[in-house]
Amino acid sequence: MNMIYLAFIFGLVFGSFLNVIIYRLKNDLPVSGRSFCPECKAKLKWYDLVPLLSFIWLRGRCRYCHKKISWQYPMVEILSGLIGTLVFSKNLDNFQFPISNFQSLNIFYQIFIFSALLVIAIYDARWKIIPNKIIYSAITAVFIFNVFKLLNFETFKFLNIEIFIRQLLTAIIAFLFFFLIYYFSKGKAMGLGDAKLAFLIGLFLGPWALTAFISAFTIGAAFGIILIALGKICPDYRKWGMKSQIAFGPFLVLGAFIAFFFSNFIIKIFQP
Repeated sequence: MNMIYLAFIFGLVFGSFLNVIIYRLKNDLPVSGRSFCPECKAKLKWYDLVPLLSFIWLRGRCRYCHKKISWQYPMVEILSGLIGTLVFSKNLDNFQFPISNFQSLNIFYQIFIFSALLVIAIYDARWKIIPNKIIYSAITAVFIFNVFKLLNFETFKFLNIEIFIRQLLTAIIAFLFFFLIYYFSKGKAMGLGDAKLAFLIGLFLGPWALTAFISAFTIGAAFGIILIALGKICPDYRKWGMKSQIAFGPFLVLGAFIAFFFSNFIIKIFQP
């Protein structure tokens, strides 16, 4: 149980770094360098940067200019902590000390991919665009990891080429499906970034990507219906009606989370 807590704390700390990536990627700034307040540009001390606790202690405001701190910061930290917890829990059954090199590599690989997906979801939700730097890095990481996992370094032959081909075909089919929606709707129903994200999810999950896509469309449709209903009931919500552009990337990411972490639960539900 202590390892679960450590995984959550690690996720919180890493989530703070993800917030830096999101802000600096949007503003075309280098990732390195001291953290600062986006409003007054004051350089932050270490005690201003304690994940989650600093936000609570400062009551959601900058220590120096007293402007409100975006709820994105604690939200990303908590979600990143959840990623660390879920990834470790999923690998807990096969977790043994001393941890093997492949075990540690697999855990950090999964954390890296889901952290990238989290950055994509937040970025797309806020600015309606999926950053190429993040998605191409994630696709490259998945491709390299799959080759590493399937290659026998003694004979330099694939141990199970069928698995790799299945994942690649899933990624290509997913990309084509979303690309056709993008193409025929002229970008109104789906963005090109969504097609790239579908490729990433297909390559990462393989056939389980279908569960991710079904979940994404189902949750996205339910969310749209709720917003339309709210728009009819309350005038303040009309701006979120059918004419509003709702980013689909976060729903795809949520679908990937469901398919990866809760696949066994889904199997049990639909098993006869």
